[in-house]
Amino acid sequence: MSEIPRPEKILIAMLRLSGGSNRPLEYEDIVVQAWKLFPEDFGLRKYVREHPDASDIHKPLYGPLKGRGFVLSGNKKFKLTEKGISYAAELEKVQQGLTTIESVLSSPIPDRLSRDKERELKRILDSEAFGLFAVGEKEKILDTDFYAYLGATVRTKPHEFMGRLNTVADAVGDAERLQSNPKHVMAAELHRFLCTHFAAIIERKRGSR
Repeated sequence: MSEIPRPEKILIAMLRLSGGSNRPLEYEDIVVQAWKLFPEDFGLRKYVREHPDASDIHKPLYGPLKGRGFVLSGNKKFKLTEKGISYAAELEKVQQGLTTIESVLSSPIPDRLSRDKERELKRILDSEAFGLFAVGEKEKILDTDFYAYLGATVRTKPHEFMGRLNTVADAVGDAERLQSNPKHVMAAELHRFLCTHFAAIIERKRGSR
């Protein structure tokens, strides 16, 4: 399993632990599960197969995994996003020898939206921001509408905020490419407008990570 990046191995552990759901998980349970699956990666150096090393998991969870929109955290617990579940399921196939990590990382964009992206688009189409944009009143979109559009709040931590931004960008990007629904194409236009109009918020969050 050496070809699977270590942060991705944490996602596999979370997928197993949650039973393929977005159930909130205790940090300690994630540590133990990752160690059981990948002791060489997550065990103490001198006692690799006897004891897990919790320090190797904390940073990826709060860093790249959150920033890429795979993981959310709250109340000292972590859970996979819909995007994280889909990605972890593909990684698990690599672990099982059913495919290669290269194919997962370089797989082309599918010719239809995935279930998690369909859900993301539906949420966006129901947002206040989209409603105002659709009727030509984009100047009325407030920062609170922008946060709601992302599925975040002003209190959302920087890594989680950037993760939500990346997740939404992925969804509207695929929707625009497929052009199967005019509203989805408009959602992509809305996204570009919001990222420009609220660039200061994005930069502030990015700089706080």
